[in-house]
Amino acid sequence: MHTDPAALRLRFLALLGVLPLSACVTGERFESTACLIVEDGATTCPSEATAAEQFVGPGCGTRTLSVDGPGVVVPADGGDTGMANDQCCYPVTKVPISDGCVVGRPYYDEGKLVTAESVRPPGRAEGGWALGQRPSLAGLSLEERRVLAQAWTDDALVEHASVAAFARFALELLAAGAPAALVDDAHAAARDEVRHARLAFALAETYAGGPVAPGPFPFGASVPLTLDLATLAATTAREGCVGETVVALLATEALTRATDPAVRRVLTVVASDEARHAELAWRAVRWMIEAGGARVRDAVAAVFADVAENGVTPPAVSFGAAEDVLAAHGRIRPDAMAAMVERALREVVLPCGDALSRRAA
Repeated sequence: MHTDPAALRLRFLALLGVLPLSACVTGERFESTACLIVEDGATTCPSEATAAEQFVGPGCGTRTLSVDGPGVVVPADGGDTGMANDQCCYPVTKVPISDGCVVGRPYYDEGKLVTAESVRPPGRAEGGWALGQRPSLAGLSLEERRVLAQAWTDDALVEHASVAAFARFALELLAAGAPAALVDDAHAAARDEVRHARLAFALAETYAGGPVAPGPFPFGASVPLTLDLATLAATTAREGCVGETVVALLATEALTRATDPAVRRVLTVVASDEARHAELAWRAVRWMIEAGGARVRDAVAAVFADVAENGVTPPAVSFGAAEDVLAAHGRIRPDAMAAMVERALREVVLPCGDALSRRAA
């Protein structure tokens, strides 16, 4: 299934019965530095225009607006960036945006993102966490395989955590007195996330050259539930209407660049499923507003107002391998990711959020 912003916007607006409006993203500027990896021993840096293609757009916690001067080579053992490769560092102008990185439907406990730790089991257990086609390793160096293994392990752990997030969401819907269809779809989404995690672990362990699996999930003594309807609606709007809409479109963006058949199969599944999960979030928030009235509507409107003002941040980008290698194996380069996140907000999230608020009012 192909997912593009226009199609997704129409799909969500069909649930709301209203027309989209435009929105923009603003912020307060400050000066900073941004660096990109270059070949070891480089003596000159790429042009400012080339650097801008990498930097301009959202990052974790900030949005880079412009590159303001030429780059300076920083050797791997120089500076305090903590990177293990030579870099070129540029003066840039940034604005602060909301904390954290958008990763679809995350699992939070007291505001902290929670995932299991990855483990290396002694062998592949029957019915284990890796299931799916294996990517080709032809032409990949050991370092490229390491980078891809880490990137796909990180994705797999987030997908694994999303199983817990949807299971908790189903309980919260039950506590709120939600219709059966919403509760059923929340459970179905949790099963989707099991599949996503298994597909991603299959990729990760192939790149790693051995089994990779999640360890025990760190729930603690209890699983906290959000019982206030306005708070639940706001959380669902941020994590589902915003987060999963963005992730669905990022998966499509990665799919357009990927060439490995196994990776393309995974991204095809993820893009389709995450679009349905986003649709579930929009339906759930619509029901919560109808059930809870003005207080819930205002809490949801505040989320979209914050997104319009501060933006969101894309997932972390994998480094340490050439862009064409990363793209072939499903990893999006920073400039493409930033452009798709901004387009997702402008063309889908904010128009639908505005439409939802207007419909409820």
